[in-house]
Amino acid sequence: MTLVNFGLFDLLGMQLSPRIRDLGKVTLYRTSSKANAEAAFPPSGPLLTRRANLDLTAGHRDDLLRLAASLKFGHATASLPVGKLSTSGRQNALAAALKEYGAVRRTIYAARYLADPAYRRKISRQLNKGESLHALQRDLLYAHEGAIRARHLEQQT
Repeated sequence: MTLVNFGLFDLLGMQLSPRIRDLGKVTLYRTSSKANAEAAFPPSGPLLTRRANLDLTAGHRDDLLRLAASLKFGHATASLPVGKLSTSGRQNALAAALKEYGAVRRTIYAARYLADPAYRRKISRQLNKGESLHALQRDLLYAHEGAIRARHLEQQT
């Protein structure tokens, strides 16, 4: 999942709960210096490899809230800002702020995901339900999109 999605979900008061593949390759962010993070969290401090730019996020707080309000109240569809902000380069400060915020939210999610086996099982169950539902829909709509097109009863059965 992109950092933009993690940030927007949190701003909208929802939680994005994906199954993260290759969790070992995910960059985790810290809010203080490396030495402080390692001292405060001895087992996990070395895993927090990048420092989050909280000043950038705080500087664009109003813009982030305005974006969230536009989505929440239907003034914009989610696909438009997500697409634009996900693909925008470094020239867009709002996109950078949202990505920083999303990185912090993803780090918090990853820490909870790793620390709580019951939480991992709950997320896996929810995702498996959704995947099973999609598989059932694909199976039901396989031939002729679920419509029976044969004329005679023998052919239909």
